Amino acid sequence: MRGGGRPAVLAGTLARAFGHAEVFAAIGLLSLAAARFLPVLSLPLVCPARVLTGLPCPTCGMTHAFVALAHGDVGAAVSASPAGALLAALAWLLSAADLARLALGAPLPAVPARAARLAVAAGVAALVVNWAWMIARELAR
Repeated sequence: MRGGGRPAVLAGTLARAFGHAEVFAAIGLLSLAAARFLPVLSLPLVCPARVLTGLPCPTCGMTHAFVALAHGDVGAAVSASPAGALLAALAWLLSAADLARLALGAPLPAVPARAARLAVAAGVAALVVNWAWMIARELAR
């Protein structure tokens, strides 16, 4: 056995413990840290769709929702974007759940294909409803 074999065993264990779910959990936790500790709302970014059409895009307000929720202001988060507040809360809760799963050494639960399709359809529907709400709110101003 060249090199002793131990590093390969550790690398294999790490590869099994750190997969797609853990990458998404890390991204979720990084988004929480960025929303909480970085001045992301002071960046001079403008939504191109809003500039072109004068109306919000499907994801308009999500950054404000993430930042507000990261600072504990649920009302402002929901006001900025209901879907953004929901997405932030779900991302952060799932990240915490995955960390707990890893700490306990539990396997990643299997998600039936039908449930995954339903979750995607619900996510798309929530985004469409959110977009309709954002446009209605904008037109009412």
